[in-house]
Amino acid sequence: MGKKHAHNEGIALLTATIFISIALVLLAALMARMMGERRDVDFAVDYDKTFMGIEAGLAQSRVELTGGGSGFVGLDGWQPTETSGSSIVLPTFDTSGVTPVHLASMPEVEYFALAQGWANDGLDNNGDGTIDGIDEQGYFTQWAFARCGNFTRSVEVVLGGLNISPWNNAVFAGSGATGGAIQGNCSLHGSVHILGSQIPEGAEAIVVLDMMGASLVHNNYGTGAGPGPVLSARLRASVPALPRTTFNGENVETINSHFRVKRGLVSLNSASEIGEPLNPGSGIKTAVDGTHNTDGWIGQRIDADGNPTNVYSDNGFNEGYDLGDRVSMPLLSDDWRWPEGVQCEDLGYPFAGQPGDTETSPDGDNYTHEEFFSTLVDGTPFNGDVTIKTGTAFYLNLSRPSDTNVAHRVKPDPATCTKGDDYIYYNPANAVLEINGQVEINGNLNFTCGTGSSGKIFYYTGRSALLVHGNVSVGASLVPCNNGVPGDYVNSFPARNCLGVMASGNMYTGVGSQRDVVGAFYAQGEITSNKQTVLMGTFVSNLINMGQQVPDVYQVPELTTHLPLGMVGNYPLLTYGQISWREL
Repeated sequence: MGKKHAHNEGIALLTATIFISIALVLLAALMARMMGERRDVDFAVDYDKTFMGIEAGLAQSRVELTGGGSGFVGLDGWQPTETSGSSIVLPTFDTSGVTPVHLASMPEVEYFALAQGWANDGLDNNGDGTIDGIDEQGYFTQWAFARCGNFTRSVEVVLGGLNISPWNNAVFAGSGATGGAIQGNCSLHGSVHILGSQIPEGAEAIVVLDMMGASLVHNNYGTGAGPGPVLSARLRASVPALPRTTFNGENVETINSHFRVKRGLVSLNSASEIGEPLNPGSGIKTAVDGTHNTDGWIGQRIDADGNPTNVYSDNGFNEGYDLGDRVSMPLLSDDWRWPEGVQCEDLGYPFAGQPGDTETSPDGDNYTHEEFFSTLVDGTPFNGDVTIKTGTAFYLNLSRPSDTNVAHRVKPDPATCTKGDDYIYYNPANAVLEINGQVEINGNLNFTCGTGSSGKIFYYTGRSALLVHGNVSVGASLVPCNNGVPGDYVNSFPARNCLGVMASGNMYTGVGSQRDVVGAFYAQGEITSNKQTVLMGTFVSNLINMGQQVPDVYQVPELTTHLPLGMVGNYPLLTYGQISWREL
């Protein structure tokens, strides 16, 4: 019996050993699995954390670009000296000069970012066969790198820049018109930007744009084959051809129009529309590129659900305002800011700083716009009202006060009036109005029509910014010509000739019926345009009244980079949108 008991004890021990071994194996496997899962969790956490670093790097780089900087973040000691072709050879965390930034909320995450502009990188980035072509202006490639623990991640992003300057619109309004709204039966071809700044934060929205009759906002100059205004052959030939894009599978003309209302309601009535229905084969982009209206829509063209039935936009109709507080109504009391260098250097005003930089006065503070404008014209404005009438000679030279005698209206020997002078000269013999430089008038300015057969048109030649401390009235047509020859008008605006007029008070265009006006027009008070006036260019004003007789405004996209030196708000104001994103 004792031997049998011992035998059973041996079997029990063996069985226990087997079960313990199995348990240990299972425990080891479980621990290995748990450790693997922990590693996977840690990997996923680090992966997510690096994404936060990537986003932080891209955002900071974009802010740098928006402010006119390089777009470099965490690269204080690194210089892009090595290139492959003309593309930047991307650095790594181990590259000399890389000084990564640590994420404030997660110090274990570090990142850096950089950007390269397409406009001058020596590459054909968009594949159109042209290196650094005009269509590459405003585009950037961004790279961002982030590291957390042993995990590193990198991405490449393409950004498209948009100039949101008040001058990159057909109409820009600070408030609206008298009573709070832009009113009128008007045709606007290009971007529309209304701030609605008369509406306090949190207050009930009021109408800031009341579109009546056949009012429209379009993204093209039209075709002449259907409803809507027809742009004259002279005006169309006077400006550059519109840029082209691919829309609905077709290569079409476009103004790249955006419709923005920061505060206030838009009232759509009668046959009014924003954008237009698809028109295959027309050669024009019918939808506007984007609509951003926070407070919404009212009027006859709104359905039972409160949705507009006549808004045709790439992003629909229910997107809110997208620019925050970046854009404001430019005022003559704002700081002077320099435009892009070419606008200065070509006119003899070299400037080594960055576009948008201020200018320091001898007192140590910043010049206001109107203060520095006076400095540009040597502090010799004309005191009094000025009237320029068709059929009557006129001469005003602010660079040569001894020649400034409006009463005699006779231009002196041409040798005494050079292209560097700030002057206006009108010769009734050929109806040509010569303009140049910066002209300041302490009074009102009137362009009027003479009697009889003197005509109703001024053919202007040259480039000039006029600052009028009073009101401006435009009762005659103002159209550009090349070389002082009225019949030479092809591509005459805005690079070759450009008239810019600023009024500290109000401005009236279309005082006479059916006038053509080409230029850049600003009023710190109100602009009134009526009697079927056609404007090629831009209206910028606090208040706007479009009248009842269908005035037309046609935006010229190139105007923003060819404004005459001295125009208020004439500096680039950029925002960037993401076009593509890929992980490297």
